[in-house]
Amino acid sequence: MELLKVDNLNPYLDDLVELLIDAVDSGAPIGFLPPMSEPEAKAYWLSVNDELQENARQVLLVREDDKVVGSVQIGMSPKANALHRCDVEKLMVHTQARENGLGSTLMQGVERVAAAMQRQLLILEVRSDDIAHDMYVNMGYIPFGDVPGYTRSANGMLHNSTFFYKEIETTHEVFS
Repeated sequence: MELLKVDNLNPYLDDLVELLIDAVDSGAPIGFLPPMSEPEAKAYWLSVNDELQENARQVLLVREDDKVVGSVQIGMSPKANALHRCDVEKLMVHTQARENGLGSTLMQGVERVAAAMQRQLLILEVRSDDIAHDMYVNMGYIPFGDVPGYTRSANGMLHNSTFFYKEIETTHEVFS
């Protein structure tokens, strides 16, 4: 297993398209509804790559056997009064690679990258019934609010979401 912070998504684009389609089509609550088409997934990752080039976003990948099997994003706030915080977004682990701790590995990477970038507050949102909910609690993320009916699934059902934060200590360590 290899954890990478990448500065260009193009070399990984095919794997990322497959990862996103797998996540969405398996019901992951990451902002899309199934079915997801390959052109839609590719357009999404190209837009993420644009934000990556503008330093508005960071992307971490987990690769196994030269294939991307997990991803997470760090949204960087451009606001002058918010340069100490960032948003954790779109944690995905391929269905064939789940139950191996890759979600925790990606989140530990997020914390290291954020700390190296002098971001001391992480914010995230997860559907209250999502399996990742317990992972965040176990990793020390603190719930600070539940919002009823925050997201909608493909069948039209509304789901509650929990918002979490975690304060981390900044470092001068560089994550590569």
